[in-house]
Amino acid sequence: MLDDAGRLRVSVTDANDALPTLCEASPEDESGRGLALVAALADDWGAEPRPGGIGKTVWFEVG
Repeated sequence: MLDDAGRLRVSVTDANDALPTLCEASPEDESGRGLALVAALADDWGAEPRPGGIGKTVWFEVG
């Protein structure tokens, strides 16, 4: 859904309490690149604990 400024916000929620950290994956790593891709392509992104203390929501905006 676009906001009034024409930005698209995508949110993903899970039950894991650990907030994501942006790290630099080496060429040999088989995982760990997702958040780096989001940071490179999105205009803004973030992560927030869920109300009640169970899980988190990670979001990004483009546009």
